[in-house]
Amino acid sequence: MVRRNGEGRGKNRKNKQVSWSDPQGSGEGAAGLSPEIDQLYQQIQEMWTKCDDVQFRWVQTAGRRGFIVWIYTLIGKELAQESILEPLTTLEKAETVTDVQQALRSPSLRLVSSVEEINIAVGEGAAVLCLDGFTQAIVLDVMQFQGRSVERSTLEAVVRGPQEAFTESLEMNLGLIRRRLKSPRVKVEYMALGRVSKTMVALVYIQGIVKPGHVKECQERLNRIDVDSILDSGYVEELIDDAPLSPFPTIEYTERPDRLAAEALQGRVGIVVDGSPNALLIPALFVNFLQSPEDYFERYSMALAVRLLRHMYFWIALLLPATYVALLSYHQEMIPTTLLMTLTASHEGVPFPAVVEALIMEVTFEALREAGIRLPKAVGQSVSIVGALVIGEAAVNAGIVSPAMVIIVALTGIASFTVPSYNIAITFRLLRFPMMIMAGLFGLYGIIISLLILWIHLVSLRSFGVPYMTPIAPLVWEDLKDTFSRPPWWYMKKRPKMYETVDPTRSADIPRPLPGTAEEDPL
Repeated sequence: MVRRNGEGRGKNRKNKQVSWSDPQGSGEGAAGLSPEIDQLYQQIQEMWTKCDDVQFRWVQTAGRRGFIVWIYTLIGKELAQESILEPLTTLEKAETVTDVQQALRSPSLRLVSSVEEINIAVGEGAAVLCLDGFTQAIVLDVMQFQGRSVERSTLEAVVRGPQEAFTESLEMNLGLIRRRLKSPRVKVEYMALGRVSKTMVALVYIQGIVKPGHVKECQERLNRIDVDSILDSGYVEELIDDAPLSPFPTIEYTERPDRLAAEALQGRVGIVVDGSPNALLIPALFVNFLQSPEDYFERYSMALAVRLLRHMYFWIALLLPATYVALLSYHQEMIPTTLLMTLTASHEGVPFPAVVEALIMEVTFEALREAGIRLPKAVGQSVSIVGALVIGEAAVNAGIVSPAMVIIVALTGIASFTVPSYNIAITFRLLRFPMMIMAGLFGLYGIIISLLILWIHLVSLRSFGVPYMTPIAPLVWEDLKDTFSRPPWWYMKKRPKMYETVDPTRSADIPRPLPGTAEEDPL
């Protein structure tokens, strides 16, 4: 388990946050605490007044008076007894802070020299020991927070591959990453965000692979955050986003530690937020949202077929309803005669034009999908499926919509489920509506105009300095092999150029496996 031992807490030049260039902190009171223990006790107690879950316990050790402050709902009682109270009762010499440190048994110890640092440590679940005559306090890690255990991923489920997902514990999440990347080149840098919440945020990257500019840019953007609280990684994502007004996400998130480890090896930076089960990945490009972790766990031939199918259904989810509306409303000559007669007969008696019919069905389908998410798990899926069948059948019988439109909307919904990233799937679910309106107004010309506007917008986006549509625009031939397809591992010797990694070589010359090359056993 990775513990927060000696992480930086200080004061930025612009706001009271940790500066990346000052890992030990230089906050107010850096010259030292008051050596008068009664004065220090009164000062800290006044700050934590009306906090009934905060406890102060006076101790006497080696002829010195002192007190311990902690939040009893966050600490482990037995751990505090064994690590702090019992060693203090047997301590005979306490001339310096070092003498006390050596006697304590906590696995994580650090010194703080300001009241602000004491308050942050107490809020994080640590115990702080203050002794008379010392200008520094000792912070001991005795936190024993009861949270979720490691469970399966729900947003990025795979059939083959690791089944572990991040939890709300920062330390547990970093431990899951360290289990997969055991090299000291894997760097973890802490900072505290939020004037009130003091949420710990960890920057994870691999030194010697990642472009230093990406790490520096990420640090600068995080340092500019000046809000009262950070309760989830979504707060950080919105505050450091390149294009917050764009419907397209320029920061990717994942709840899989193996995914973060794999992307770090590609040259990307991970941001892990305490209290959030989702880690952020930067930079994020458009092609990243159409890739699944399982693409690299299955055989490359199967992954190739699935990835091509995913790209095809991705565009079907965006364009199928709009294309149906355009053909039925303006371009009947493009439809085969037999099919046109069938569609016209099915649409006869429907009081709405095709575009209104499509909008009604799409809004209804999205409402059912949202209801299925919000309802309890035991009934949510059943209600959404049964509701779609019942409402669709009733709408057809009532003559509100045609059977063909129900089929089109159902195929569109199925196609949208093939997109592995939830945030990009939401984007294209929203873009379907202006696409259908443009198709209803101008036919196929409206769809073409919408696609041109969409493409211009996409190529104008950047994610931490990297063009959003790389490696398509600008074109990077070497990276295209792992975009629309998934080549075998012996062809992927280089890391993607689009991330501008320091070390572009992923592996040595991997020979292609050939059957029958092993020597036969003479016996």
